[in-house]
Amino acid sequence: GAVGVNGVLEKDINLRIALELEKYLLQNQFEVIMIRDSDISVGDQSLGTISERKRSDTKARLHRVEETGECILISIHQNHFSQSKYSGAQVFYSANNPASAVLAEAIRINIVQSLQPENKRENKQADKNIYLLHKCQVPAVLVECGFLSNPAETERLCTEGYQKDMAAAIYNGLIDYLQTAEQRT
Repeated sequence: GAVGVNGVLEKDINLRIALELEKYLLQNQFEVIMIRDSDISVGDQSLGTISERKRSDTKARLHRVEETGECILISIHQNHFSQSKYSGAQVFYSANNPASAVLAEAIRINIVQSLQPENKRENKQADKNIYLLHKCQVPAVLVECGFLSNPAETERLCTEGYQKDMAAAIYNGLIDYLQTAEQRT
């Protein structure tokens, strides 16, 4: 994963936000399956290269989703770019399930309304470069919460309060999506 301008590791922020999201979900009686709930890799770490280990990790994540069956996948990440001027969350969605785009939009709206009113980034359909979303058949999104290459955004992402607020925005987006889906049926 990426390293922030202040040295923070993407994996650490991802995990903190995911654990906060898990708390919100469990408090509201959702069944939650975390792919990781501590600082571990879920792939085969005995493989020789970083590339092989990352590929194994991604395939293990997809296998976990597939064995779960009917579910919703929300993957938490942080963005990074060579120029520090970029900021703001962006949501990628799977093309394999039309509900993914609806979920992505609900999450984007909640993040913009509650945390990033200046954020004009649009959701993007994932291509084959995002293997998990490219292969996933259930409603699936990848939430890039912000840019670790932007000093101001990195500082916000490192604070417990902002991490909780980001998790709450993602949770509220999920709830809006579920309510909309329920109204359609």
